[in-house]
Amino acid sequence: MLDSFRTFLGREIAQLRLSFRRKPPIAVNRVLCSGKNILVCLPEKVNVADILWLLKVELKPRNIFVLTENTCESVYFPSGVRVFSLSESGLGFLCLPRRGLIKEIRKQGIDIAIDLHWQFSLPSAYLCAYSGADLRIGFYSPKANGFFNFEYYGRAGPPEVYCELIRLLKAIISSGRNGIPALSRNGGT
Repeated sequence: MLDSFRTFLGREIAQLRLSFRRKPPIAVNRVLCSGKNILVCLPEKVNVADILWLLKVELKPRNIFVLTENTCESVYFPSGVRVFSLSESGLGFLCLPRRGLIKEIRKQGIDIAIDLHWQFSLPSAYLCAYSGADLRIGFYSPKANGFFNFEYYGRAGPPEVYCELIRLLKAIISSGRNGIPALSRNGGT
C-alpha cells in the first residue's frame, strides 16, 4: 500500500516538474535520421540481442546506451553497448531515480530515448524524460502523460510490439529521406 502511494506521489511530482520543461514540437524523422546516441530502457525478460540488433540495423546509431534492472545483469550485451543498471537502491523515496544516475545519463548526449516497458514504469519513464533527448518514445499509458513526446499504442504485446515499434520508426526515417513531409509531435507537418 505504501509503495503504491509513493509511486503515485512520485509520478505526480515528476509530471509537475516536467510541465515546466516543455520543449517545442520536433520533426520526428529529422531526429531519427540524425540521432547518434540512443538510450534504451529494457524491462525484465526481454530478448536483448534481437532488440539491440534491430535498433542497430534500422536506426544506425553511433552509440547505444542500455538501462537495465538488476535482473538483467547476467545478460550478454554486444560490444559497444554501454549498460547502466537501475536497482531498488538507486531509487529515492518517491520511486524516482537518484540524481547521480540522471546526471551520468545526461552527460552521454542522448538524442533518442526509448522506453520498452510495456506496462508503465515510473523510473525508466522519468529517466527518458530527463535524459535530455529530443525524442522520447514510450508505449501509450494514461500514466505516461508528459514523460514521452512520441507514444506508441501497439496492437500486440511483447515481444512482437517491439518489432512493430522499430519498423514504424524505420518507416518514418524512410519517409523523411524520400521527401515526404515530416511529422511533428502534434501530428502536423
